[in-house]
Amino acid sequence: MSDQRLTGRVALVTGSSSGLGRAIALRYAREGAAVLCADLRSGPDPSGFDGAEPTHEAIRALGGRAAFAACDVTDGAQVDAAHDAAVRELGRLDIVVANAGISPSTHPLAEEPWDDYRATIAVNQDGAWHTSRAAARVLGAQGEGGRIIVISSIGGLVGIAVGAHYVMSKHAVMGLVRVLSRQLAGTGITVNAINPGYARTQMNAPVLADAGYLARVEAETPMGRLAEPDDIAGAAFFLASADAAYVTGIALPVDGGYTAI
Repeated sequence: MSDQRLTGRVALVTGSSSGLGRAIALRYAREGAAVLCADLRSGPDPSGFDGAEPTHEAIRALGGRAAFAACDVTDGAQVDAAHDAAVRELGRLDIVVANAGISPSTHPLAEEPWDDYRATIAVNQDGAWHTSRAAARVLGAQGEGGRIIVISSIGGLVGIAVGAHYVMSKHAVMGLVRVLSRQLAGTGITVNAINPGYARTQMNAPVLADAGYLARVEAETPMGRLAEPDDIAGAAFFLASADAAYVTGIALPVDGGYTAI
């Protein structure tokens, strides 16, 4: 289609099998990009909202180009291998989205399990570090600019009433985005964060299942609803597009006004 604005581009999306990552990968494909889908498993969470078809197969069914790489973002070697796979199988790399993340059960800090804390930091913080570092290396070696997009959270901007482990990890990646955007500013590589509000994904299943909690979240959100994955995918498309060529180092809340304080 003539209005596909990412034609000729190649994107890598971590955590692409379900939720926000899947929506972003599919949006990029609809805009003409080839997509390397990276995740622990190729298929969506069987208990989730995304059906059963693996994301890379859904892209191919749309007539797009896609490949899958098994990738644990806590393992730097696997992250590097996924970036190499994008170049090897799809020809180059232009856009990298560090999306993979977890949100374990919520506890007051005094009761928060150490193992939950370590797992959250390993995936959300270390995973973003591994992914951003690999992206900086590959995009920098190509010498043609590019886009690095890190999925943070409203929990990276304000103190929300969830686990300290999650909020700490999301604040940390905001520091990564700000530093890396300055380091790469002269290369044509932009580095930005998207800060979603509560979204209708499997990760937020406990919110969706608790009518009282859901009502409170909706009441605290000026637009009165949770985000849909496509709301975040639209922001990810903007930051990947030519329209965002002069946008770097920002936090882009996509939260229905939650952080408009």
